[in-house]
Amino acid sequence: MKTIRAVLAIALSVLAVLPSLAAGTVLILDYHSFLGAKSTLDYPIADFAAQLDRMKALGYTFVSLEDAMAGRLVGKKNIAITIDDGNHSVMAAVEEVLRPRGIPVGLFIYPAAIGRSKTVLTAQQLVTLQSEGCEIGAHGYTHQYMTPRAWLRNRKQVLREASLPMAALAKITGKAPSVFAYPYGVAAPGARDAVRAAGYAWAFLASEKVRFVDPTDPALNHWAVPRTIVYHWNRRAIFKLLEARAGP
Repeated sequence: MKTIRAVLAIALSVLAVLPSLAAGTVLILDYHSFLGAKSTLDYPIADFAAQLDRMKALGYTFVSLEDAMAGRLVGKKNIAITIDDGNHSVMAAVEEVLRPRGIPVGLFIYPAAIGRSKTVLTAQQLVTLQSEGCEIGAHGYTHQYMTPRAWLRNRKQVLREASLPMAALAKITGKAPSVFAYPYGVAAPGARDAVRAAGYAWAFLASEKVRFVDPTDPALNHWAVPRTIVYHWNRRAIFKLLEARAGP
């Protein structure tokens, strides 16, 4: 009995020192539109569905962005789907692909375009999507750069991108967003500070790099969380990693 207790004590002490061994991880994927257009960021609806089905067949679990950031993850095979910009094709992607499969999604919206462009979701569609479980986050106000270069050239504009969207989206949906995705995926240190000061709990970068995230990692910057943009040219690399992690 003493031996068993000693072994358990050692195991618990190891987990306490190395929490990452017990923590779950998530790959946050970033999509954009579903028009079937000639763009490296666009996918036909059927192609999008096939990608998700392939991920599920590999044994991956789709989790909401909220659950992922709260650390409600089990194991290393978790995927969170996010979609940037609010293109009008998102409605079909949710209705025809995501909802039938029970896959949650986070939508990052820049509110200045709502009601002013026919290429984006309408205010009513945003309200409907939110009521059906989609998480709505901010994506700047007018989708301007928040990069180090933009910070040096026009700090006031970058600060507007950080400070204005929360109230604007709350006016449309009735709920203030708690998450923010930097337009074009890059943010200057000052821009990150501004987003934090605006009251967002989490903010997301985006690049072609395929990186799983442990949201409970003390070293993770809550206002610089990596996402992986799903381009046509890096899709093979994404699935190669997914297949490798899915192995025994």
